[in-house]
Amino acid sequence: WKFGLRKENELSIFELKRIIEEIGRWGKINVSFAGGEPLLRKNKLITCIKEAKKWNLPTHMTTNGQLIDRNTAYSLVASGLDYINISIDGATKETNDYIRGKGTFERAFKAIEELKKVKEELNSRIKIGLTTVVTDKNIDELLQIVKMVEELELFEVSFNPYNIDTSYTQEKSYEEDEFWVKEKNILKLRKICKELIKIKKSKGIIGTPFFMLKMMPDYFEKKMKFKEGICIAGYTYLYIKPNGIVDICGKGPFLNVKEHSLRYIWYSINSFATRIKIMKCKRPCLMLCFPRITLKDLVK
Repeated sequence: WKFGLRKENELSIFELKRIIEEIGRWGKINVSFAGGEPLLRKNKLITCIKEAKKWNLPTHMTTNGQLIDRNTAYSLVASGLDYINISIDGATKETNDYIRGKGTFERAFKAIEELKKVKEELNSRIKIGLTTVVTDKNIDELLQIVKMVEELELFEVSFNPYNIDTSYTQEKSYEEDEFWVKEKNILKLRKICKELIKIKKSKGIIGTPFFMLKMMPDYFEKKMKFKEGICIAGYTYLYIKPNGIVDICGKGPFLNVKEHSLRYIWYSINSFATRIKIMKCKRPCLMLCFPRITLKDLVK
C-alpha cells in the first residue's frame, strides 16, 4: 500500500492462472510467492500453487507465519508446495518480537508446528525452513537460530543481511539506523560468519550461499563503498507486482502482464535497457534475490 497499489487493480484468478500456464509452457522455472505477506490473498495463493504444480514447476513461499492455523497449514501442504520459509528474526521471543512485533515469535512457531504435523499426516515432501534478516539486534543469536533449525528438524535457514534501502525511510543514515550492524560489532560478525561457513560445509542446513556468508561483514563495514562482484539480477529473475507490473530491481521494464506475455517482456527492448541500468548500478547490495558474483564465477 505504501506504493499506491489498490486491491481493485490486482491480477484476477484468471490472469494469474494464465501467467503460470505461460511459465509452465516456457520451461522449468522456479516460481516464488512472496510479498509483503502472500497469505493476505490465501485463496489466490493456493490456486496459484496448484496451477504451478500442474506444470511441475518448483514452488517456493516466504511468509511471516502469522496467518497459518491448522486449516491453512493443511491447504498449503496439500497444494503441493515444495518449499516454505517462515520469517524469524531472533532465537528469543524478546529479540524477535522487538524486530517483528509483539506476539510474532509464538505465532510463527505455532505455524511451524502445524505445518510439521500436516506434513507427517499427508506424508508430504515439503521443505520447511526459516529466513532471518541479519541486523545489529540479532547477530548474537544467529548460531542459536541454526541450532533451532537442527532441533526442530527443519530443512534449512537462510540469512539475509539487512538492506537499508527497504526501510522506507527518506533519510538513509547508516549511523542512525538501529538495525545496521555497527562498526564495533563487525569483528564479532566475521567470527560468526566463519562459524556459519563451517556449519554449512559440514551439515548443510544453511541456505545462504558461501559468497554471501563470506562477504556479509564487508557489506556492513564498507557501506556505500561495498562493490563486490557483478550483479546478474536482470538475467536471473523477474518480479510481478500484484497489479501485473513487471519489475527487476526497481529499474524496469515496467510493462504489464495484462497487456504483454512474459516472454515478450523478458526479451523486450525495455528489459534490455533495464539490464544495462542494473549492470551500471552502484547501490551496495547483498541479497539472495539480487546475487552478486565474481567474474570468475560468472564465466564458470
